[in-house]
Formats: sequence, structure tokens, C-alpha cells
Amino acid sequence: MTVTLKDLLLEMSDTEKPVKYSELLLLSGLTPEEVVEFRVAWPAVPQDRNMEIMGKLIELSEDNLELDFSAIFMSCLEDKDPGVRERAAKGLWDCDDRSVIRPLIGLMVDDPASTVRAAACMSLRRFATLAREGKLMSRDAQRIKDALMAVINRQGEDIEVRRRAIEAVASFDVPEIDEIIRDAYHSGDIKLKQSSIYAMGQSGNTKWLPTILDEMHHELPEIRYECACAFGLIGEEATVPHLIRLVQDTDAQVQLASIQSLGEIGGPLAKQALLRCAKLGDDTLEEAAKTALKELEFDDDPLGFRFDSQ
Repeated sequence: MTVTLKDLLLEMSDTEKPVKYSELLLLSGLTPEEVVEFRVAWPAVPQDRNMEIMGKLIELSEDNLELDFSAIFMSCLEDKDPGVRERAAKGLWDCDDRSVIRPLIGLMVDDPASTVRAAACMSLRRFATLAREGKLMSRDAQRIKDALMAVINRQGEDIEVRRRAIEAVASFDVPEIDEIIRDAYHSGDIKLKQSSIYAMGQSGNTKWLPTILDEMHHELPEIRYECACAFGLIGEEATVPHLIRLVQDTDAQVQLASIQSLGEIGGPLAKQALLRCAKLGDDTLEEAAKTALKELEFDDDPLGFRFDSQ
């Protein structure tokens, strides 16, 4: 029997029935009228159940960027449960609808739960990037920057919130933010150091490359991972030899990040390295390399890329 949206909304509160990914697809791209129906049904859903639903919607949206659950996530930003608010904020990580800017700022500044404030910072990072690319109205960009700076400078702010705000504000790349990044880098806190290196990459500024090069051999894989990502974000072809070395790292996540960054930077040397990675005998690395090669070919010839993945 075909399940309708009405059926799904009735079943959400029935804990005897499992939540199926296939049925949750019905929540993608809802009309305003359907959003109202969802809001009416949602309060009856038990706490554990609504957390499960939100988690699965995030998974679906990460696996398929064509799915649009933004109306659901926006509806849940004011939920009474901080866990739901956190997941709702996280779910908007790829949303570029300016109507979510104000509620995300509201959560980041005022929500009593630090986990929610941190999640809001992470989703505002998308808009900070759009501002750097000139794809956001100046007043929206200024509002975001001011709010992020206020959170960073707030006395007693939770470190997780502060570091996520630093990662987001780095896109604005102005001198006052340089000082914030340096302070985080020299703070002695490893999480802040991670975020500072991410922020260096997010700024897109080559002045940070000497610092990133110094850290790419750090004993902790999470630092090496951030270095690999930062190289890709800055996009300097001169860093390709260093990424090639990081592809041989002992940590799988560092390897994958390095392959992805090679694809982002491109150029003849990066392409040669990716072709070698596509024949390493490791299924995960091979798939990542083939994906990066396809993206490179598409960038070079968007009307007809010809990479053979066989």
C-alpha cells in the first residue's frame, strides 16, 4: 500500500511502527499547507521518536543534496527539546535561503543550550561563505559577521560554540579576524587549534600557508586532517606535492581529505596523483579519487566530461 504524507504524519507518533527512510522522503519539498499539517502533528511525537526522525532526515539530506527538508528543520528550530533544536539547526548546513539567517542568529546568540548555539554557528558558516563570494546582501553579511564576533568575544562562552564561530567568521578575512585566528592557534587548546587551521583555510588567504605547512606533520591526525582540508580551501597549486605526501598518511580520514583537496585544486600534478590513487587497491580511496577526477574533468569540460571510471 502506498503511504501518503497524511499516513506518515499519523504514524510518526506511533512508536510501534518503525521509522522508514523511504517514507521520510515524503517530507522533502513540502508546500506551505503541508508544513502546517506537519506542525500540527509534530507535538504528538514522543521525544525519542522525534530525535530519531530528525537524525534520519539529516542523514538523507547529506546523502542526497536534491532532497529539501529545510521547511521541516525551520519548523523545529523553536522546539522545546534542545536536542531537536540542535538537529534542526544542523540540518540547515547547506541551506542558502536568507530567511533562515535571522532564526539561526537568534539561536546562536540566545539559546540556553550550548549544543544548539554551536550547531547554529556551523550552519551560519554557509552564509559567511556566500558573503565572501559576493552572493549575499551586504546587510545580511554584516549582521552575520557582527553576531559571530559578539559570540566569539562573549565572556564565558562555551569553547565549542566559540570555535565554531571562529570557523564561520574566518570567511570575512579582515585584520581583526586574523588576530582571533592567531589567538586560537596559540591558545594551547587542541580543539581551538583545529578550528584555527580550518579557519585559515576558510579565509582563502595564502598568508596562512607557512603555518599550515608547519602543522601538516603534527602527531595528531585531527590536526593533519585540518591541514589537508585547508590546502584544498586555499587552492594553491604549489601545495599539491604536500597533499600527495598526506595521501600516504597512516590515518584514513587524512588520506580522504587529501584526495578531496587534490580534486579541489586541480592541475596536471594533482590529476596524475589522483589517477595513481584510483589504482591503489583500496576501495574507499579509489572511489574518492574517481569522484575527484570526475569533478576535475567536469570543471575542464562541463558540457561533456570523459573520465572513464572503469
